[in-house]
Amino acid sequence: MPKKYTHLTVQERAIISTIRVDLCSLRSIAKRLCRCPGTISCKLERTGGLAIYDANLAHLQSQSRRTAARRTPKLQPDSPLFDVVRQHLNLLWSPPQIASKLKAMWPDDSSKRVSHETVYNAIYASQR
Repeated sequence: MPKKYTHLTVQERAIISTIRVDLCSLRSIAKRLCRCPGTISCKLERTGGLAIYDANLAHLQSQSRRTAARRTPKLQPDSPLFDVVRQHLNLLWSPPQIASKLKAMWPDDSSKRVSHETVYNAIYASQR
């Protein structure tokens, strides 16, 4: 059974930075954290080299890469398409009905169509 990958925590990054000052090997750091040596090597190289490792900077860079990787949703609260969906929701239409109506309204423009799952996600996100 394959292992599930988990991102490094802030505490693990702090341990890496303190142990790295003592010039411990990558394998000994990996052994202490119960991680693969390749993971430690990759994280050290990604943040500017093996000599200097700033745990806070590394964590901030990791967070920004994770958020930048996300796609922007089709239904933005300030978009005209969101207003159309909201009007249909106010008329008590179901998300599958709204999705099929949008497909009928704009058959040639895929940017103005969304799936019923996208409508459900927009409803859930707007409640938060």
